[in-house]
Amino acid sequence: MSVRTRDRLGALLLLGFVGVLWVQRDYLTPFGGIFPDRVMIILAALLLLDLVLSFTPYASLKEEKSEEKRIKTYPVKMAVVTVSLFLWVGLIKYFGFALSSIVVFTGISWYLADKRRKIKTVVNSILVAVALTLLIVVVFEKILLVPLPKGELLSRHL
Repeated sequence: MSVRTRDRLGALLLLGFVGVLWVQRDYLTPFGGIFPDRVMIILAALLLLDLVLSFTPYASLKEEKSEEKRIKTYPVKMAVVTVSLFLWVGLIKYFGFALSSIVVFTGISWYLADKRRKIKTVVNSILVAVALTLLIVVVFEKILLVPLPKGELLSRHL
């Protein structure tokens, strides 16, 4: 199956899923659905963009000849990322959201990189983790006013 076909099938499948969620939504309060509705609208827009782009010459992924080799490593990479995310959830309680996110996201980004031994890869992994964590913290704590966990170990010493 080609990359474009997978993009199209994935976009259609997720658009169907968003459609099912949209039809079944039922909120207890008038304001209870504002955030979920916005998320579904944004997700549907991005999926439509992905679907449209899959028909253009600007498709995101190119076909590779060595795809068989990469497919064999996917289960191992998926297992490592899954274990890392479970570890992240456990670390949040003790070290807080920001610190545990930076550490685990750096590790995942570095592990999934093709050229792990280069210092540029390590620096990029750290920068991506810090930027992603900073974005999440700003959105949740500053815009949505949702406090994120500070961590038991760090809050004792601060």
